[in-house]
Amino acid sequence: MIKKLSILLLIIILALSWRVSQSRSLSLHFVDEEDHLAGADLINHGYKLHERIQSNHQPLVYFGSAVIQKLTRPDNIFMLVRLTRLAMFAYGALWSLLLVGRFSWTGLIFVLFFEFLKYGLLGNLLLMESLAVYPAVYLFGVFLGGDKPRLPELLFLGFCSFLIVFNLVPLWPWLGVIWLVWLIKLKSKIIYPIISFSILSLLLFSFYSPTAWFKETIYNNWLYAIPALNQIKTSLDWQKIIGFPFYSFTTGNSMQAQFIRLFFSGYMLAAIFNWRLLLLYPLLLLANNRVLSPGSAYYEGFHLLPWLGLMIAVFSYCLTKLKLKFILPLAVWALILLLNKNMPYFGKTDVDYEYFVNYSTIDDFNFAVKNLTLPGDRMAITANQPLVHWQTGTDLATRQLVYYGWEPNVPELKADYERVFYGDNPPEIIYGNDEPVLLAEKYVNIFRYGQPTELFIRNDRFSQITDSQWTALATRGFTK
Repeated sequence: MIKKLSILLLIIILALSWRVSQSRSLSLHFVDEEDHLAGADLINHGYKLHERIQSNHQPLVYFGSAVIQKLTRPDNIFMLVRLTRLAMFAYGALWSLLLVGRFSWTGLIFVLFFEFLKYGLLGNLLLMESLAVYPAVYLFGVFLGGDKPRLPELLFLGFCSFLIVFNLVPLWPWLGVIWLVWLIKLKSKIIYPIISFSILSLLLFSFYSPTAWFKETIYNNWLYAIPALNQIKTSLDWQKIIGFPFYSFTTGNSMQAQFIRLFFSGYMLAAIFNWRLLLLYPLLLLANNRVLSPGSAYYEGFHLLPWLGLMIAVFSYCLTKLKLKFILPLAVWALILLLNKNMPYFGKTDVDYEYFVNYSTIDDFNFAVKNLTLPGDRMAITANQPLVHWQTGTDLATRQLVYYGWEPNVPELKADYERVFYGDNPPEIIYGNDEPVLLAEKYVNIFRYGQPTELFIRNDRFSQITDSQWTALATRGFTK
């Protein structure tokens, strides 16, 4: 009876989450997701990730997107984004089934909160954090349970670790501690997750360069990206990281902070009766080494997604350690928050309007490039909108698909950029206005509705545009 009830509640939660996911399927375009989508398209056209395509991101998010695009074959950006978001919902739903099937009510409580809070941290987008959080929660659930897993689950834990390692480097310290404890507890049985992890890693590196992976995602990250992007710069910042959940009690009216306040209060209440639970706090600290405020959401807070998932998992576990008289006030508190009008299932979203605001301009420029190019043309997109490159048939001008601010610090990337942009044969097409002198001397701006744009075509190629091409471009407002 209890099992049937949990399945029924899960179906209701996922049905409601499906409604939210569809209403937000074209909301909040983000350069990281678009990098993964455009990079996956290049992979499907023969480009080698981290060799011909430069990126400091881990590989599975690109390969996952490449598989999605191979299977769904979207023919426009509208369908590309919608089908990708649909795949992300299916990914989360599958993990939700696994979590409830394995952990019963604690898994269901996790799904109840996480499925609706993830939207505030872009958890419905194809991001590394979105892919890593579910296997991390599964691992943590097994870790918290204390019972020794059987052989099939030991092998599955290796699979979960594989998903974390090749999706999200910032979770490595947390995962390392989990594995260290398992090494002590499982002893010789630790070989089974090691075997499954090793087999999957060997399969990955059978078609993908391990040296390129190390150089791009470990070496370059450690030496160049992290120093430039690290938000933790002062002792006060470290204080905010160490005391992160405590700051939820002083973080304004943020809905996210209010939920964190609930989860952390439940955890601390349980720790009063079982001090060993305090040992989980350092593990939670390891899961967040980038976000300073519990109220940070969307583009500012998406790195917090794995931590939030693990915090909810801890809260769910701690409820099993509390007596009913303590659970009831927490349940009332949770119900009040879940019924808040700002929760995503109470909102109404016009999907067509969201597409117009977020993607119609990108789609128009993508259309323009498709109609302007000749075989062999190269394009550089310096405007942080890599989706313009999707299925245009153009080659990358340099190894960079996205030109992030920290990348000129990498000597070989800087040399490659200068060779291409300042040499005798700059890219035929540039989208972005970061090189005003070069653009003024060697390029013609493509106008749209009588206004200048960020689309430029080299002088010699501009003269080759035919009348039929201009006729096609005019359907989207582009003119000479």
